[in-house]
Amino acid sequence: MAKTYHAEGRQVAYFIRGLCILISVAIYFNTRGLHWGFFIGILLGSVVVGELLGSVWTKRRRSAAQQTKKKPNMQSKAPSATSTQYKMLSAQDLIHADVDTLSGSEFERLMELYYTSKGYSVSRIGGARDHEVDLILKGKEGYKIAVQCKRWKRDVGNDIVLRLKAGKQVHGCYDAWIVTTSNFTKAAKEAAERLNIKLINGLVLQDKLNRWKKEHISKVSH
Repeated sequence: MAKTYHAEGRQVAYFIRGLCILISVAIYFNTRGLHWGFFIGILLGSVVVGELLGSVWTKRRRSAAQQTKKKPNMQSKAPSATSTQYKMLSAQDLIHADVDTLSGSEFERLMELYYTSKGYSVSRIGGARDHEVDLILKGKEGYKIAVQCKRWKRDVGNDIVLRLKAGKQVHGCYDAWIVTTSNFTKAAKEAAERLNIKLINGLVLQDKLNRWKKEHISKVSH
């Protein structure tokens, strides 16, 4: 930054110097009887004034930058909403929550609760190498099912279907399901049919969750 401020100061000095020279030339040639020494003096004065003002500009810019660095960054010190106000929803909160208000990870937790209540042993898969597999269900028969959960508003495309096909093989699963709060594109439906992947759209999912929630409330009340 020091080099930048110095360069700015030099530009200011050159500008003022040139401006003074132009003014002195205009005065010299438009005023009769002026000695040539006046013109030389103006030129020398222009150089001195330009250098002085350029140095002042550089010092002020550096001083302003240093004061800015010393000021506390109030934005960085202010507690963020995610760190202080965010609270992980409990299982009961998830069950009673509106699905559309849940985050992606909360939706995965909800589906984990749902499939666990249906008798599956559920493992959550996370990280960048999940290969589009969020949950792995293991039924009483022992075979595994790879599940991808999409809490989306837009339709799920065939790219997700194709990646889940690979994830199913990576995790050694027998079946693969995609569960979404939205719907599926025509290409996704065609790919899923060819690859034998089960698709559960938002309407079907909402019906399943509503019946499950009623069963849960009924059990709790009794």
